Parts: sequence; structure tokens; C-alpha cells
Amino acid sequence: MNDGENYWNAFRSHKRSASDGPTLSPWMITALQATKVIFKRRIFQKIRILQLVLFAMCNVVLTLGAVFSKLIVLIMSTNILPRAHLIGKFSRKCSRAIVRRTSTTTAGIYLSLLLIQCFPDTINLIRSALEMYKGRCGRLIRSVVVLEALRAIGLAVLSFHVFPQLDLARCLVLSACFPLVAVLQRSLVAMVSAARTGRSFKSRLGRCFIAIPHVIMFLILMSSCYVWTLFDGKFTATLALPFGVICTSIGFWESWIDTTHAGTTYDELYRLKYAVRKMNNTTNLAVSVMRIVCTVAVMVSAVWMNDHKKLYLSHFFKAFFSFSTRQNYTLLLLLACGIIALHSFMRVISRFLAALDLHPFSFIHPLSIAPLIAYSFVRYTCQSPTCSIARRLAKFGLRWVCDQWFQEVDGVASPDLYICMIWLAVGCYRGWRLVRQRYFDTTEEIISSMPPVCNGLCIEQSLVIFQHSLNRQEKTMLIEDEDVSDENDELRIRNDEVDRVSTVYGCATMWHETETEMRQVLRSILKLDVDHATRMNNKKVGELRYRLEGHIFFDDAWEDVEEDGLEKRQPNEYFNMFFDLLNEMTGEKLNDEGKMETRILVNTPYGGRLVVKLPSGTLLFVHLKDKKMIRHKKRWSQVMYMYYLLGHRIMDCPLSIEDRQQMADNTFILAIDGDSKFEPDALLRLLHLMNAKSDIGCACGRIHPIGNGIMVWYQKFEYAIAHWFQKAAEHVFGCVLCAPGCFSLFRASALMDDNIMHKYTKTASEPRHYVQYDQGEDRWLSTLLLKQGYRIEYAAASDAETYAPEGFEEFFNQRRRWTPSSIANTVDLLMDYKRASENNDAISYAYIAYQFLVIFFSMLGPAIIFTMLVFAQIAAFGLNSNDVMIYNALPIGIFILLCFTTESNVQLIYAKYMSIAYAFVMLAVLVATSSQIVLETVVAPTSLFIVTMVAIFFFAACLHPKEFTNIIHGIVFFLMIPSTYVFLTLYSLINLNVITWGTREAVAKATGQKTKKAPMEQFIDWVLGLLKRGFRLISCREKKEHEEKRVRMEKKMQRMELALRNIENGVDVKKILDEDEPKEQRTEETQTADLPIEQDPAEKKEIQKANRYVWMTSHNLSVCERGKLKSAEKTFWNELIETYLKPIKTTPAEMKEVADGLAALRNQIAFTILLVNSLLALAIILIQKHKNVLSIKYRPYKGFLWTKMNEMTGQFEETDEPLKIDPLGMGIVLFLLIILFVQTIGMLLHRLNTMIGAFQEVKNLYEYGVSTVPNTKNDDERLMTNARLMINSTGVTTGHAADGYTRHRADESDTGNVLYKLQKARLAKRMQRSALSNN
Repeated sequence: MNDGENYWNAFRSHKRSASDGPTLSPWMITALQATKVIFKRRIFQKIRILQLVLFAMCNVVLTLGAVFSKLIVLIMSTNILPRAHLIGKFSRKCSRAIVRRTSTTTAGIYLSLLLIQCFPDTINLIRSALEMYKGRCGRLIRSVVVLEALRAIGLAVLSFHVFPQLDLARCLVLSACFPLVAVLQRSLVAMVSAARTGRSFKSRLGRCFIAIPHVIMFLILMSSCYVWTLFDGKFTATLALPFGVICTSIGFWESWIDTTHAGTTYDELYRLKYAVRKMNNTTNLAVSVMRIVCTVAVMVSAVWMNDHKKLYLSHFFKAFFSFSTRQNYTLLLLLACGIIALHSFMRVISRFLAALDLHPFSFIHPLSIAPLIAYSFVRYTCQSPTCSIARRLAKFGLRWVCDQWFQEVDGVASPDLYICMIWLAVGCYRGWRLVRQRYFDTTEEIISSMPPVCNGLCIEQSLVIFQHSLNRQEKTMLIEDEDVSDENDELRIRNDEVDRVSTVYGCATMWHETETEMRQVLRSILKLDVDHATRMNNKKVGELRYRLEGHIFFDDAWEDVEEDGLEKRQPNEYFNMFFDLLNEMTGEKLNDEGKMETRILVNTPYGGRLVVKLPSGTLLFVHLKDKKMIRHKKRWSQVMYMYYLLGHRIMDCPLSIEDRQQMADNTFILAIDGDSKFEPDALLRLLHLMNAKSDIGCACGRIHPIGNGIMVWYQKFEYAIAHWFQKAAEHVFGCVLCAPGCFSLFRASALMDDNIMHKYTKTASEPRHYVQYDQGEDRWLSTLLLKQGYRIEYAAASDAETYAPEGFEEFFNQRRRWTPSSIANTVDLLMDYKRASENNDAISYAYIAYQFLVIFFSMLGPAIIFTMLVFAQIAAFGLNSNDVMIYNALPIGIFILLCFTTESNVQLIYAKYMSIAYAFVMLAVLVATSSQIVLETVVAPTSLFIVTMVAIFFFAACLHPKEFTNIIHGIVFFLMIPSTYVFLTLYSLINLNVITWGTREAVAKATGQKTKKAPMEQFIDWVLGLLKRGFRLISCREKKEHEEKRVRMEKKMQRMELALRNIENGVDVKKILDEDEPKEQRTEETQTADLPIEQDPAEKKEIQKANRYVWMTSHNLSVCERGKLKSAEKTFWNELIETYLKPIKTTPAEMKEVADGLAALRNQIAFTILLVNSLLALAIILIQKHKNVLSIKYRPYKGFLWTKMNEMTGQFEETDEPLKIDPLGMGIVLFLLIILFVQTIGMLLHRLNTMIGAFQEVKNLYEYGVSTVPNTKNDDERLMTNARLMINSTGVTTGHAADGYTRHRADESDTGNVLYKLQKARLAKRMQRSALSNN
């Protein structure tokens, strides 16, 4: 720090331009989930069997799907031209299958083929245009545009011009000739190699013999361009045939581009094929446009050249816009949509198998076997006619076209049969050569990729998985731009001083945890200690290793005690309990001198520190925070360890900026609470995930609440559905919005980025800041990461447990803090959606809309539940609707009044008793709902929604077998719906201003004013006072209290006399007067829960000096060694406290101003939400009262019957009247169903993601072997290779090079890393100061 600047304080907060988000598409993100589980042998075998079954099923679907798709496309193509009279055995036998064709049917065939080919391009076009609109462009790769345009032209020419003149069998053998250019390339390479100078004659002759088969295969495939033109009058597309075959063969560039093209003219094609580079949005847009334009142009030319009579443009409009399932052209378009869906599903399966490293067998891959299977099926069908095929095709206006040129007579085959068989054999062989499996060493880093473009007319070309090892590449193949910077440049990138072993800092925050909670977190840390040591000692290649260091930050860990007449500050009972528990669990013994060598006590500027060496060598730092010296609470503890570990440890270390950047990239902070419980495997799963995807700023696990009681049962189900649905949907469709502080892994370089760590130190200056910043610090930190462009992901297999509130009051108070903070941060993200969407590629406008719906309907929860309760009671008890509405509105209205006028304890008592009462009401809701389902049947909208929701919950539980028992707790959840969705929501919103000292009572206490109670509180106090006085009179308690008071006064008078007699001797009078008095009567807190009272600086300094070493001499800490803080670290802590963590000094007037602002904010938000909910509830009830006029008549199906009570007879009777649906209520149900459906889809995809991780682990276990001994650590840590499958990296130099793995953005140079930006800013500031001083 020669320039007088603090490196540790280099972090910044400022407005910045959008940064590129992740370079991975959603399915690639899904394929990158990597986890590790220790399986027993029996479970391992079952998973292996399931894996094999799934592999076989996927292979069958791929092969048969490709055959079906190919046949449908060729059937449509061969039916473009009218075939009035077909000859052959099939046509004669199946002549009764009458095909009715019109011009609109022909137009439907054209449009269907166009849709199959161009729909994927249209979707790609829209996606690329949206990305380019956001500014994410790139350099146009012209070679890809030209080749893809040629492929589109070739396939369209064949489909619209050539295939209509052929039969199905000849179309199939012709499609096997597409590897024409690939065979030509092999021939030329072999001949050039033979002709190379310097070779012996024998070598040249041998290479010529090698080239002969390739030349012969080329000549055979080339004959497909002219053979049929030799048949007089039977084939007229003499020019279209060779043009289409050659264009398609050239456009099939994946077949003739391989690793030998790296560094050549075709280097860009090589990079795209093997996913070394991702196709950028500009190229994607150009490719999509060219393919669509070329296909449409060829189709238009075919319509004109095929000489269709009475086929006009109106027929195309009619076929496309006139929807009728009775018309064959509509059925054709629906069939095309089905083929498109099949293609998408097949590509997903291919990606899925690649993610599992389970590639289809080469000999049964669709590219090598589909033409052969389809040809065999066509020949068999034509020889053994199956008229059911003809009848089904006739519904679509299609015919099964067999050979129309030559009919077999007396076993004589057609003249072109043998050459066609050779074409088919060569095509299958070349397809096998292209898709054949390659085997790599277990230590190699593999990239798997798929063709970037989907070809609907020849889908087998788009199902190939290409694998390539980065370890086998030459260095020149990987580097795009050579680094020619000065070797002595301070900013030159070199990673020779820091290895790539990850460093994990486990940081726990504690306050007043119980012994059980402390034991739980210590046990987890000790397990990590053992696992870390085992892995660091294991030198096996591919083994995941990490350095570990533990930090525990004790809030409010000090207290004033008086010992031997001296008042001093020493650790409180909670730390003493922690220290004794730590000694017990580690089994540390005293040495000969009565000391513990692994325990060191250190004085620090923030209080004190205990340094412990755990049994396996991990250092555990226990930081004892004194709230008189440093800010307390969890957020400021997080600021402490962020700046200490990332600022002081990384930024202040004497390494180059590049090495510090690598340290930041390989450093992670594991944030846990003081009661968290987890296994080492949970951390490893998060580490694998972070190492696999460099754009992830944080990864969190599955949190399981533990404890006893009904409230814990409720939370078990609540946490389950929140993780099953909400968190999974956020992970799949966007980003997780909240990383829980009880178990989350943060990337150091992400926290060090702009607008994150530095902005996290910001103190609240506006009323909403107190809600957003201090009530939910975990949620705010997550919001900062998301807005800066980092992903937060959820790993369901990474389990952790934490104690949940067991009491009703504790639960309500916890949610009183969480709910406003969650809403405030979500609203902040929604209001700043443009910046969030620009910076974070995972946050789309659709995801923003989804979050808006979720937060909107959560605010309408009280009205929705209120109306549900009203109508359920009406249906269950047959009461008058007005009376029921009043009966339910009164208790809720009273609770609202209590929330505005009384303290929290009164509100909670009322809410508790009303929750019990409404639990019985929910039984009426259950009866009414069941009755409605029986009467109106399941197809009624409300009944359908309820049944669907229950079925989905049960289905979700089945998908999570280890958590299936949580579904049982859904009973408690159901009974507590009114409590949590009405009373808890109102309690949280109306107490928005309660932020510890933000209430009027705390302000009055701090300012010395008398608290003015509300009339309701005064009345309650008066009643309680009367009862208390009556009890005293009855029990004679008042007389006893007077006697005790007289005795105390006599003792005090005696002490005063003693003080006066000894005052000349210098005895402390105050000590004598206070002697024997209860501690709580003579001491008073020097600060409120949030705010320390201002203290004289000199007095404070004297107290700190006196307590410097005294606390180390306490009876339990005297066994520890003593240490001293290094001067550099001491300076750091002093500067950090002075800059960010100095206890806040606020005047009573400022506190009152904040409290008034919070109250105004509360009033504004609470009254708005109350008004909206009241209007909604009133609107629903009024519409129900006028249901005959304002309802929508709904009949699920023709002949629908339901049961209705006859008002005249009072009997239930069946009726065919349509159901009367409330439009407003139906709209709410519909939106809730949409949200539930989206979350269900997200859950399914996330479970698929988890299954991929499980199969990856099984594969690793299989490769390294599985021990039969339970819980034995196995060598199963080779996930780096498997986890990076499907990666589309834009820069292999930084993404996959052997000297480091750093966060890389697509459109930024290598200087875009975090520390480089900070260094540049510091150098710029230094130059600016130098220029000013020179002037």
C-alpha cells in the first residue's frame, strides 16, 4: 500500500452497463448438475439397472422416432404430385382405401413440409432477435450461413422437386447418399498423402491402395445423381437431382469437418462443431433467415414448376387458417406439429444421454440405421400389403407409394435394385463412421456437442453427438488472440503462483443458540474437517480437493461482570457453553503445563478471538464480537468475514493481480447458521456445481426444518412444497431469488464484484431500506447478485437441516421479518427488471412476469381465503350468506384493529386463539369441498382445480421418495391455511414498521419519554390491574411485599451510614451503595437492541484497556495459550471498523424520525393492500349473490349431468343445466392453476436434473469400483469431466485451459475479471491524483 490506498477497500458500488450473463442455454444448464452420493452396493445395483433400462428406452425412442419422422416426410413428399392410378400389389389389394384429394389438400402437404423444416428456424430467429435487441450480438460467421443455406436448398429441392417423382423405397436409398462430400474428402486426403514428396515407392503404393476404397465409394454415391435419368421417360428431374444431392452433401458440413481442420481455413466450423465456440446471436439470426428464405423460395418454385392445376394462393390460406378436424388438410398440419414435437423430444433425449455420458450405440444410431430400417419396412409393406396403413393414410389425403416404374415378374428385380442396395450400404457405413463412439482417458476433459441447427426434413443429421478431448488439442488450436503483453506488466496474466485447489471458508453466525444447536453445527464442522483432511492427503488424479478454514462469529458475546470488586467485560455464558462443548467434542486434553496447545486467545479491535486447531488439522476461528466496539447483528457479521477473507486475505496478499484473481475464482464462502446440520457430501455437491459453471455466484441446498410440535409439522410441509415447486421452478426458468443463510455456497469473485460486497455495507437511509436491508439480509444479498448478472442455483441433493420455530409466537415473529423483506426485494427486482434482464441472461421477461403473478396473488391471499371460508360455511351449514360474511369479517376486523393499536403480544394471543377456532372451520371447508366435487362432478372448474392440486402434491411427493412423509404434514398445513394466509399476512404487513427499535415504545424509551398507550391497551391494563390487586388482597401478598420493602430500606440505610464513616479512607461509595443489590436493578443496558447509547470516549478507552487481558484469565479460558494479532491485521480491523462497522450513533430525534417514516410506510402499504383485498372479497361475494345474471354458463361436454338441490322439494336431483361460473373467481383459479402448472413443469425438469447427477455418480462408482463396506469413501470424484458435458464456451483459453478456470464473459476481453477492473480503477485514481499534484 505504498500509494496510501487500502487494497482491501477497493470494492465499489456504482451504476454499470449490462454485462453478459451465462453462455449456457437452459438445457445445457440442466445437463451440468453434478452431485456426489455414497451408495451402498444394493442401491448401486438398482440404479445401474435403472440406468440400463433408461438407456435402452432412449435408444429405442431415438431410432424408431427417426424412422417414423423420415417415413412421414417422404410420404408427404411422394404425394405432392397427383397419382390417380397406382399400380402394384399394394395398390390392387388396398384399392378400397379411397383417397379424396383437393387443391387445398395439396396446399396442406406443402405447408406441412414447410412447417416441419422452418418452425425450428423461426423459433431460433425470434430468440436471436430478442437477444440482439438486448445488445448481445457477435461477429457474423459467413461460412456457416452459406453452408446452412446450401443444406436448406438441397433438402427443399429434393423434397419438393425430386421425391415427388419417386417412390418411398427410392427416396430412402437416395437419402443415404448425403455423405457424398465426406467420401470425396477422404479420397482426396488419401491421394494427396500418397502423392506427397519424400515418401518411398512402397509407402506411396500402400497409400494408393488405401485410397481406392474411398474413390470407389465416391463413384458409387456419385452415380445417384444420374442413374435414374437413364430410364427413358420415367424420371424428369434431371437437373434437380444432382443439384439437390450435392447441395445437401455440402451443407451437411458436420460430416466432413473434424479435428484436423483446427487452425485451418475451416477453424470456425471446427470450433462450432465441437462446441469450442458457441454460435452467436448474429450468426444464428442470419442462418435462420437464410434457411427460411431458401426453403420458401424452393417451395414456391416447386408449386410453379410442378404444374398444379387450380392451385392458388387462396388454397394455402384456407389450409392454414381454416381449422377443422374433419378436413384432411387440417389433419396434415396437426401431423406436422406432432412431428415437430417429436423432433424436439428426440433432441432432448440426445442431450440427456450425452449429459449422462450414455451415447447411443453407433450401429443403432438413427444416422446409421434409420434408412435401413425404413427401407426394410417399406419393402415388406409393399410385398405383404397391410391395408390398415392405407386406410389411416387416406384420412390425411395421402397414399402409400410403392415402385411405379418396374413391377417384379417371375422374381426379376428392377434394374436399379443392386446399385440402390450399394448406396444404402455405403450410406449406413458412413453414418456409422460419423457417429462411432470414441474412447477417452478418465483424466481427459471432454466437450460434447450437438449440431446447432435442427433439420426437420432430415432429422437424423441433427441427432449426432460429437465428442472431443481438450487435452488432445494443440495449443495453437485453442488460442484465438495471442497474449503479446509485456512480460513485466503488472497486469499480465500468469497463474504460476496459485494452484487450482479450491479454498472453502465455512462461516457461521451465532448469537444465543442452545447447547443442542451448537452441538449440531460443531458436529458438521468436525465432519468437514475429517473429509477435508482425507481429500487433501489423497493424491489420486481427478480427486476433488479443497482447503478448509472455519470461522464462527459470535454476536453480543460479551457482558459486564463484577469480580473481586472490579467490573470487567468477559465472554458471556453462551460462549462459555460453546467452549466447553468444543472441548468435549474434540476430546482435547491438557498438557503437562495444564494448557491446551491447540487453543489460542487473541485480543482484537472488535473484541476477542479464539483460534482452535481441530483434530484433523483445520483451523477454526471463533470471533467474539463486542457490540460496544463493533456493530452487531448477522449482516454486519457477514460484512466482517467478507472484507476479512476477501479483502484482507486476497486483496492485501503480496501476489500479482492475476494470481489474486485465480484465488478469488477458486475461493468459496460457505454461509451457515449457528444451528445448521449437514454432511460433507452436501458441500461437495455445491462445489461441483460451482466448478462446473463459472457464471454461478451462489448455490444453495435443500433445507429441512427440524424440531418438535405442530408449528414444525406445518413448516415441514411448507418447506417441502416451496422447494419442490417454487425453488425448482426458479432454478429451471430463471434464478433462485433467495439463497438461505443457513446453507449456501458463495463464489468469492462474485461477492467482490461491483455493486455487491461494497453495496452490502450500505446503512439504511430511507424507511424501505430498514425493511429490505436489515429484516432479510440473505434475500438482499441474493438480489444484489442477481442484478449484477450472477446466477443462484438450487441443488436438491445437497441437504441441510436447521431448527425451525417451535412456538406460535416465535413462528409469527420470524415471518414478520421475512415476509416484508421478501416482498420488498422482489418488488425491487421487478421495478429494476430492465437492468436485471440485461445483466442476467437467466432473467427473462417471461420470468419477470411469472414472479409478478406470484407476488400479486400472494398479496390477494387474505381475500381469496376469506371468500373460500365464507362459501364453504354456507355450503356446509346452510346458513345465510350475509350472516356468514359478518361472522367471518368481525374476527378479522378485530385483529386488524389490534394490529394497529396494541403491542405484538396482544396480537399474537388473539391470532393464536383464532387460528385454533378456524382450524375447526377448515373441517367445514373440507366437507363443503367434498360435497361440491360429488354434486358438480370432477369436471367442474373449482372441483377440477382442487383435485388437480391434490394430485400434483401427491405426485410431487412420489417424485421425492425420501421426503414422502412430508405429505402427511399437509393435514396440518390445510388446517392452518386461515392462520397463515390471513392472520399471518395481516400481522406481517401491519407490523411492517417493527424492526426491533423502530416501534414507538423503543423510541420513547430511548428519548426518555413516557410511553403513551393506546385506549385498548389502557383498558386491558386496567382489567389486569383489578384482577392482580384482588388476588393480592385474597392471598395477603400485599402485606408481605410491604414487609420486604421495609427490610430493604433498612439495609440500604445501614450501607449509607457505613459509606459516610469510610469516605475519608477513599472507599468507593457507589460500590458500597450498590452492594447486595440485584444486578438487574443497578445496571442498565448501554445500548438498545440496535443502538448503543453514546459513551464518553475516554471512559470507553479506559474500560477497553483494563479488560485487555483480564477475560483470558477466567476459569475455563485459562487453559488456552495467548497470542497476539499481527500489526497488518490489526490495522485492517481498525480501518474496517472505522469505515463500515463503527457502532451507529443516532440521536433520539433521528430515531423518532425513522420510526415515523416507518409508520407512514406501514400505513401506506397496509391500507392499500387492505383496500384491494376488501374490494376483491366484496366483488366475489356480490357476484355470487347475483350469480344468475353475472355468471358464465359452462357445460364441460355434451350430455353433462350434475346434481342440484331442488329448492321446492329440498331433494337432490340430476339436471342438465349448465354450471354457473363466477367470472372473477374463475379468473383467479385459472391464474393460480397456470402458476401451479409452471411450477410443476419446473419440478419435473429439476428432478430430471437431479437424476442426471445421480447417474453421473453411479458411473463414477462403476469406474472406480464399489466397496461392500457401508459408508466407505470411494474414489468417485471424477465429475469435472462429466459435469462439463454440453458446455458451449466462447473462450477455451480461459474456460478450459490447463492453467486456470476463470469467469469469462462472451463479449469481454480477458481483462474483464473482477480484480483486473478493481486494479484498473485504482491505477486510474492514482494517475488522476498525480496529474492534479503536477498542476
